[in-house]
Amino acid sequence: MKKGEKKKRDRALKKRTARKQALRRPGTTVPSSYHIRQARNYPIDSCWVQRNWDQGGLVVVVVARRQPDGNLVFGSYLVDTYCLGLKNTDSQADIPSGPFRREYLPRAYSQTEPPIDISPALAHEIVYGGIEYAAQWGFRPHSDFMQSQYVLDPPDQHPRTGTVEFGREGKPFYVQGPYDDVDAILRQLTRTAGEGNFHFMIGIGDPPLDWDEDLD
Repeated sequence: MKKGEKKKRDRALKKRTARKQALRRPGTTVPSSYHIRQARNYPIDSCWVQRNWDQGGLVVVVVARRQPDGNLVFGSYLVDTYCLGLKNTDSQADIPSGPFRREYLPRAYSQTEPPIDISPALAHEIVYGGIEYAAQWGFRPHSDFMQSQYVLDPPDQHPRTGTVEFGREGKPFYVQGPYDDVDAILRQLTRTAGEGNFHFMIGIGDPPLDWDEDLD
């Protein structure tokens, strides 16, 4: 290693160490983004999904982890298991457990019935499986997954049951959402799946969550 490169590396290491030490000092405020980035080091508290999640094609998965201070960091994932994969996602941290369960969690689900608890393995299978299925047809996960991915474990950490169905009747099935570019999606499916190798339905109502509103 060249002398200049070694000095540059040592300076970067020194800065990172100083930041970590500062975060450990009593009274130091830790930014929420720090907890989101560190979420994989925190134990999973619970995972949820709506009732009858496997019957409608749109699934809302919420994964919460417990921070060292007792607050929760969570990620929410709107997954189109029929075609488009991860359509939207959000992640937040430093939420006390009580307000999270009374306010944040119910707002993630528009149904009158509360969500049901599921295993971490199933939660990860729905999210990652949806992303992987959509990738076959050229669809990428929502850009905010660059951050919310850290609330999840790596894709290969949990065994998969293989019981989660992606697509419908063996083909991608596109159901129009209120914010979709329908023409672009149909052109993409025609290119990747081939004409006649996918189904679609146009003119469907709202998703289970108004994802234009922050869960603040």
